[in-house]
Amino acid sequence: MRLSPSLLALLAVTPALAEPKVLVDLPPVHSLVAQVMDGVGTPTLLLDRATSGHDLSLRPSQAGAAQEADLIFWVGPAMSPGLEKPFETLGENARIIALMEQPETLIIDSANAEAHLHNGEEEHEAHDDHDHEDHAEHDHEAHDDHDHEAHDDHNHEDHAEHDHEAHDDHDHENHAEHNHEAHDDHEDHAEGAHDGHDHGPEDPHVWLDPVNAQAWLPLIAKALSEKDPENAEAYSANATRAAEQLAAQTTEIAATLAPYEGREYLATHRAFAYFESRFHLAPAHALSGVDGNAAGPRAMEEVRLAAEEGITCLITEPDTSSATVATLTEGTALTAHGLDPLGRDIAPGPDHYSTLLQEIAATYAACLK
Repeated sequence: MRLSPSLLALLAVTPALAEPKVLVDLPPVHSLVAQVMDGVGTPTLLLDRATSGHDLSLRPSQAGAAQEADLIFWVGPAMSPGLEKPFETLGENARIIALMEQPETLIIDSANAEAHLHNGEEEHEAHDDHDHEDHAEHDHEAHDDHDHEAHDDHNHEDHAEHDHEAHDDHDHENHAEHNHEAHDDHEDHAEGAHDGHDHGPEDPHVWLDPVNAQAWLPLIAKALSEKDPENAEAYSANATRAAEQLAAQTTEIAATLAPYEGREYLATHRAFAYFESRFHLAPAHALSGVDGNAAGPRAMEEVRLAAEEGITCLITEPDTSSATVATLTEGTALTAHGLDPLGRDIAPGPDHYSTLLQEIAATYAACLK
């Protein structure tokens, strides 16, 4: 059948539906979103290489991206508190999804991180059987009353993931399907993991557990599909493929690090608890907690004493000063190995997250030999 010239002209000027405008906070999360959007569009990344994730805020030049966004994916206010209010005001027309607040996300409470990590074997076994597919379609929109205790007046009906100031009425005992105690993989959590009790501040470096990342991929695909149903099939296929690849990589990393399970080391920042717990690693001391605040003399002394007891591996970060590294290693057998939990030296994009995991695993293996 031949189309008339007038119909052809109409089709020529009819614009195709544009892909969603997506804004993402950190490079690892951006990488996951980019994988799901592969072949459809490209998400916008907020963080530059000079900024810490804890200090991330919305620059004036980025305000337009927030205002125009259809979807915003971010870890949440525990990681980047400076983004919360700008997102709520400038991103009022966007659907804002805090991945740390999703019920599928494994959370470590930072106040008990060391106890949690030293019970890593129990923790790891408890999470190996987590079926994220069973929860892949769960969303905050389906949990209007979810209570994160620190957020008080959240209106889930308007923006399920948007407002972090309130989650008033969630009863963790009455909603067993979303209670970490009720999941097979969560029931044996050590003290540092979520079990419906108040353990203290939550460790926000949630992307460093690849099982969390696997859980987020279908959530990302679902959110994109709701904004762009025309490409839903592509989003779903991309998420499935990415999850399979990530599961295979997780198995490979576990095999690489198996010889070093339980071998103690030192760190300048307690940023890798999720990775350490997943792969049975055992930090002895860290200079600073999950918030990255500067260490005091007592913390420095504890690390020095541990080094004098024969520990040889020190994990540092780009923000660690050379003077601090020198103070810790001088006169000891410590060898410093640098790691960035955000992978700021890795090119952003779909391959960023897998490259980051591989670099972390290789660095731990080299340091712990």
